[in-house]
Amino acid sequence: MNRRKAVVNLFAASGGLITLPFWMTACRMGDKDTHLSSFSMGEQQTLAGIVDTVIPGGGVGAGGRSSGGKPQPGALGVGVDKYLQKLIDDCYEQAVRDNVKKQLRAVDDAMKAAYGGSFATAATPARQAILQKFEVSTDKDEKDFFKLIKSETVRGFNTSQQVMEDYLNYKIAPGHYYGCIPVKT
Repeated sequence: MNRRKAVVNLFAASGGLITLPFWMTACRMGDKDTHLSSFSMGEQQTLAGIVDTVIPGGGVGAGGRSSGGKPQPGALGVGVDKYLQKLIDDCYEQAVRDNVKKQLRAVDDAMKAAYGGSFATAATPARQAILQKFEVSTDKDEKDFFKLIKSETVRGFNTSQQVMEDYLNYKIAPGHYYGCIPVKT
């Protein structure tokens, strides 16, 4: 056994363990609104506007009340826009990512041409009108874009932790698991 090599490895490992907590806190995102993505700030705002238009916040739940008597959050309130950015960046091919970015610019351009402002700051009826044009478009890229964003927005909203726990009463592990029980044979 080479003691000198063992001591060097021991010191290197202990130095790594000492700096590990500092390194891990530096890697964690401190602000939950910050998201690193390949989308520009304008594209992020347009995507957030689309998400907010598909599932707006402030509605009430079944029976006229939401859980706890407060308004239900919309897709934007539970972070679906950040989910979509991460999903599109990490899970879709380059051609789909390029089409999404191209169509986000097209949505913003259509809003500017029709109503004279950006999609992110426009009123909900104007947003709905623009998105309905994309939904019934004859252009395959526009239709695919709208179908993708709408379906993933609905999926992201329905599977968010806040919606599942507060409104769908989802329990991760309901009851208790009894692994070893006697069985009468």
